[in-house]
Amino acid sequence: MNKELGRRTFLKLAGGAFGISALSYYLGVTNRAAPTPDATRTLPDYADNGPGFPVFRGPYLQKDARLAAFLFNADAERLTTLCDRSLNVSESFMYEYVPITSSVMLVFADMLVSSRDERDAQVGLIPETEISFWVLTVAMQKTQSGSMPHHLAWFLPYLLVDEGNAIATGREVFGFNKLAAQFQKPAQIQKPEFTAEVLGFKEFGADAIAQRERLLELSASASAGPAQSSDPGSIKNKMADELFRNMQTGLGGGLVEFAARSLNADIPLVFLKQFRDAQDTHKACYQRLIEAPLRVETFYEGGLFSEPYTLRITSLASHPLAQSLGLNETDQESTFGAWMRTDFVLNNGVEV
Repeated sequence: MNKELGRRTFLKLAGGAFGISALSYYLGVTNRAAPTPDATRTLPDYADNGPGFPVFRGPYLQKDARLAAFLFNADAERLTTLCDRSLNVSESFMYEYVPITSSVMLVFADMLVSSRDERDAQVGLIPETEISFWVLTVAMQKTQSGSMPHHLAWFLPYLLVDEGNAIATGREVFGFNKLAAQFQKPAQIQKPEFTAEVLGFKEFGADAIAQRERLLELSASASAGPAQSSDPGSIKNKMADELFRNMQTGLGGGLVEFAARSLNADIPLVFLKQFRDAQDTHKACYQRLIEAPLRVETFYEGGLFSEPYTLRITSLASHPLAQSLGLNETDQESTFGAWMRTDFVLNNGVEV
């Protein structure tokens, strides 16, 4: 089958009654990495003192999440460098992750988080605010005849959070690059203007002292009207259109696979989980790629923004967001924006 499908052909497939199943078959979705059966694993029990503060058991429910997502144009070469430096660090890994689009997604999330584990679910809900950057990648499987597109995954190189349990759980369980921050939050998600401040360095130096610094700010344009209400399908299609516009060529079936993942509402995330060795801190005592599915359980409401929002990033040596992500170091307008209120679950991960 010719995998060099164009956008028109994809829309014809996706719009049909058998769109999802046809695309899943076409992409070999059933050939994804699966968890190792428990019977073949010989891991010791995780030692904790009762309910898992600060590292809870999974899966993890994000309840009543108020989300705002924006796409920004970025430099594809810098995104490739970022993936190589953050994910493609070992020849032994099965996949090489390559950015499939030159768009970067900025997500603001304000939510209540809890464990779905029978024991840890009894602890309760923890408020958490998070600002994250998302890069859509295609996992290229290494074969004797070369690399072939296998599946898509979202890579989250930077996540700013305001809650310590989230940092500990995210880093230790999955490998999330979660960083501490303080936020000025929007009163309503339908007008998501916000700021983030971090403890950081403008410049490195042996005598430099970290200071609280403004890292980023998102603001609405003066002409921005009220957000429009939309159904989830309209939001998804509008976002897909923008991603298609900036899609890199030459990656074949990766374009179609993104659509299949979106239609299935099952979004895999990819992380590099690693720990420094205690004896030789230049080395990693554990280093593996982890993928985990993110699944929307309930969509309550959502909509599109009619006008662009403006992102301003401060250049900090300790937090080089613009340089690493290939974003402007001056004001930059979004190419897409949407808001929504949902419940979603981050399920347990798998080593790939």
